[in-house]
Parts: sequence; structure tokens; C-alpha cells
Amino acid sequence: MTEAPKIEQINPEDQRSEVLKVHTSAINNAVLFRQEMIANNFPSERLLTAQNNGPTTLPGLNNYQAESLIFNTRYQYHPFVIVMCQTTEEVQQAYKTAINYELPVRVRAGGHDHAGECSGDNVILIDVTGLKHFELDKDTNVATIGAGYRFYQLTPKLAEEERMIAHGTCATVGLTGFIQGGGWGPWTRKHGMCCESLVGATLILGDGTLIELSDKDTEENKQELLWALRGGGGMSYGIITELKLQTFALPKEIHRFEIEWNVTKQKKSKHRYCTPQNDTPTIKLLRQWEKVITSKETPQLLGTNLQINAIPSSSDTPDVTKLHHHSLMYGYWEGTKAELEDFIHDHFKNVTRDQVTIHDAHGAGCDIKYDHGLMSNWARNSLYDVSKRLGKSGTLTQEGTPFTPDYDAPAPHKLTSRFVKKEGLEKKGHEQLLQSLTSSLIRLENEQNGLFSYVTLGAIQGEFYQSEKDLPAIAFPYRDRQYTIQYQTWWNLDIEQKLEQQDNKVYISTNRAMDWIDMGREAEIENTDGAFISFKDPAIPTEIYFNDSYDRLVKVKKKYVKDTFNHLRTRKTII
Repeated sequence: MTEAPKIEQINPEDQRSEVLKVHTSAINNAVLFRQEMIANNFPSERLLTAQNNGPTTLPGLNNYQAESLIFNTRYQYHPFVIVMCQTTEEVQQAYKTAINYELPVRVRAGGHDHAGECSGDNVILIDVTGLKHFELDKDTNVATIGAGYRFYQLTPKLAEEERMIAHGTCATVGLTGFIQGGGWGPWTRKHGMCCESLVGATLILGDGTLIELSDKDTEENKQELLWALRGGGGMSYGIITELKLQTFALPKEIHRFEIEWNVTKQKKSKHRYCTPQNDTPTIKLLRQWEKVITSKETPQLLGTNLQINAIPSSSDTPDVTKLHHHSLMYGYWEGTKAELEDFIHDHFKNVTRDQVTIHDAHGAGCDIKYDHGLMSNWARNSLYDVSKRLGKSGTLTQEGTPFTPDYDAPAPHKLTSRFVKKEGLEKKGHEQLLQSLTSSLIRLENEQNGLFSYVTLGAIQGEFYQSEKDLPAIAFPYRDRQYTIQYQTWWNLDIEQKLEQQDNKVYISTNRAMDWIDMGREAEIENTDGAFISFKDPAIPTEIYFNDSYDRLVKVKKKYVKDTFNHLRTRKTII
């Protein structure tokens, strides 16, 4: 019999100490990082740490704490250093110094990564929101745009020149991450995903070198890198500091509009909740909306989505023909108000005037060319809306203090997604989708407590993708799909709820609402597939997000990004 070898026993506390030594080294390297950045003339007031910070306009809050905030407040992190960059050279300096000290890096533009991957604990957070140069070439109508722009800051500059890009639906989203995710929005039916218009970029590669990309480049590495930036996901292929986008002419007149079905009402005064009225079966309006977005006869409908709110159910197999979900269609219309009214009458004959809201005209030929309010509240609920339905005149506080809609502010949430294939859901798919929106995990009191659960269906098909014109090569793999399905649950949208902190009734239901999201992702819905990286769900395997582009994107990362140790990584980067 062979004797077992003697193994030296290690004290578990000693093992823990060894790990802490490594962490101590990282903490020390973060201090050295900041010192070296200052020694190389980076302004110390823009190198924020928990120990080195400055005041804000909010009492009790320093600028490190303020700049730590990201859009999804489910995730709140404490970076070693937040580097507030203002130039490409500063971004390059911060990145190269960080990797020299073997410190992990995150990059933040808009901060809207729904999985919180734009920041992290114990990282160097390179913030590019200060990169805000803008120039429009009047001969080519190509806009050169700094990586720090958010849509509400960028669209007025474009509108002054009577130009526009295919931006998104939330005014505070950053352009850079949006394009790398593909870029769905209210212009998609007419102008495609925003990544279709990317014609150039300035990029910092994994070894810290700078490269300029253009759609005129003939070198394979530059062609492949530009292709990857068109919807291949953020950060994988380098740090973008500047974008070049082909703009389009701002229409003479556009109108944003909403159509609302099955409006929620308080049935009895003792009820602390509202329920949908039964005016239109959800399955009927869903089919009407699908018919509109797939028609080649609706080119003036620039883009649209349909929000369908989840409702409680006591049955696992509800009769879908009798379901009535509170639903809203949002859209952009190119043309006059009268033409829009005719369109609504022709395609939604059961809709009455009080179900329709048409906003004031914007456009190159109007008094107001483009206001960022056009982007707010595209299927983002607010307690403001609920309070009005409960007869509160826009107030919910005990003191009666009025508050305004909070559509674009940071809030905790969870999302997941899939796409509807080109042929559409058809009958069984419609039924399965609506069954997933009718769940015992949803409680009647949720909306009153500030918890909102719904899907938004975002139209992809329209004039842009239905035409015979040649399209640029893009990494975004789902442009032939009919529309997106985005399961969403949000809570604590209102400032009064945020101030309640833990003494807040919403937490009775948030776990079940997040379980509903997971079940929505797993639900069987025929003729659906894939997932949308802009609605990131960490539980979805990365390959699913990139589908037929996945293998090529991995090759681009390995061959051209010069990132030997994969410093440019998060959980959902390509590697």
C-alpha cells in the first residue's frame, strides 16, 4: 500500500492574509496611479477618490460620491479613481497609466449600461463625458462628435444645422455606447439603427495606441474594427473618443404622438390601485400595431414602439382573447397633424379622440426645430401618471407637494430581451407573449407603490430595411428582425420614494417583479430568438447577443485590438 503524501496544513487565516496582501498591492497601485497622473500634468481636481474630492451643490455630498452614480441604481460602485477626461490625450494617458499599474479599467460615457458594467468596485473609471467637441462638414454633412455627448446635448446642435441622427428614446443616453449596441430609436423605420451611419472613429487600442478609422480605409484591420464598432458591443475593441456620423436632413415637420388603450382607473374609492378598462382586447391592438409596422404603405411613421403593461393573473392559462392590458403606442410622424390624424383613423379605427395625444410640431420648418422633450417617456412609466389617475392632480406626497414626471432620471431596474423574427409572431406567438404578461408575480398595488413591469416592442422594419438599397456592413446581427421585445421592471422612480430609502412598500414586491423578468426571458414564444445587447441581461450567454457576428467579432478582438491580457473587458464584452 502506498502512503499518501504528507500535505502541509496551511492556517486559513494565513490564506486570507495572503489574499489581502494582493488587495493591498492594488490599493497602493491606485495611489501611485493618481500620483503619476498628477506628475504628468493631469489636473488633480479631476482625479476623484473617496479621499481626494471636492464639494458639490448638494450639502453632504462630495463630487466623488456624485460621480459614482450610474443610471441603474441597483448597481452602485466605488472605483479606486474616477478620471474625468476632457481630451483624447487624457483618455489615452489614463488608460496607459492604469494598465502599467495592473489596475482594472472601466469606461463610462452615458452611464446607461443596464447591467452596470460601465463602472465597478476597485477600478480606474475613465469618464469621457467631458469630450464634447462638435463639427459638421457642410459639404459631406458628416458630423464629428466627441464621445461625451448625450442626446439632449447633441440634438439641439444638429437641429441648428437642420440635420439629425438616428438617436434613441431616452434623452440622457450617451451616443458612444448607444452606437456600439446597435442603436434602436424613434427613427429606426426610416433611417435604420444608428450604427448604420457610423463612418469613422478615433479609437484607443488595448496597448494604448491611437488609431483613426474611416469607411474609406482599405486596410483590413481598420475595416474590421469599424465594422465591429457598428453594433458589436461596447469596450471590446478599444476606447472610442470621437465618432463620425453621416447625418440626414431634419424633416420640415414632425410630430410625436401617443395612443393609449385600456387606460387604468380606480374602480372604487377604497382601492389603492388602478386596473385597466376593458375597451380593446390586447391581442387585437397588438395585431393592429404589427400590421402597421410591416406595411410598406406607412413611410411617414418614422419609428414606433408599443408598451404593454403586465397584469396580475390567478390562472396559468388565461383566455388571451379576453385579456386587456394597459397599452401605449409611441411614435414619430413626418408630416402634418392632419395627415397623422388620418393615419390613426385609417389604421386604428376603434381609437377615439381622447385616446390620442399629438405633440406640437417640430422640424426645420417650425418655430421649434427640435426639443429634447421629444425623447422623454418612450414607455417609461412615472408615478406622476399614476397619481393623476387616482385623482391626486399630479401629487402623491402626504404634504401634497407636486412633482413632475421622472422619466430620464437614474432608477433601479432590471431588463431582458429577445427579437421577433422577420415572419412575425403569428397567432400562437401572440398568445404566448400575452400569457407571459399575465402573471401571479404581478400585484395589483405595484404601480401605486411605484413598481412598473411591462414590455416595450420596438419596431425595426420599415422603409430603411424594406428598400432594395445596399446597406453598410454592420456587426449588429438582428437588423432583419421585425421588432424587439424588451421585458422591463423599474421602481423608485420618484424622488419622494428615493428619500424613503428602506421604509418603502415597494420592496414587498421587487423580488417577484425581477422573477417575472427571468420568467419572461425563459417563456416559450414562437418565432422569437436572440437578445439585444443594449438591453443587457448578464444571465444571457454572450454569443446569443451577437449571433452570426460572434465568431468574426472574436477574431477582430484577438487579431486587431492589441489587447494581450484582455484589459478591455467586462462581463459582456466579446471575450
